[in-house]
Amino acid sequence: MAGLKGKKGVWAKPGNGGSYRGYKYERAAPKDYPTTPHQKAIGNKGRAMGEKCKGKTGSAFKQCRHEAVGG
Repeated sequence: MAGLKGKKGVWAKPGNGGSYRGYKYERAAPKDYPTTPHQKAIGNKGRAMGEKCKGKTGSAFKQCRHEAVGG
């Protein structure tokens, strides 16, 4: 694949050819953002609720969820 270097990627043309037609701009996928402390806290509460309230339905689940999340 022949390529022309760009600022944050490469203009690449599949195969061989002499014209500029058919070039695509390719770049690396963006990196993941770090998880915030608030997101970690929400995840911990969700996992705790899943363990504690598994198998409960209706009002029993709602009561269990309220106790597990603390709200």
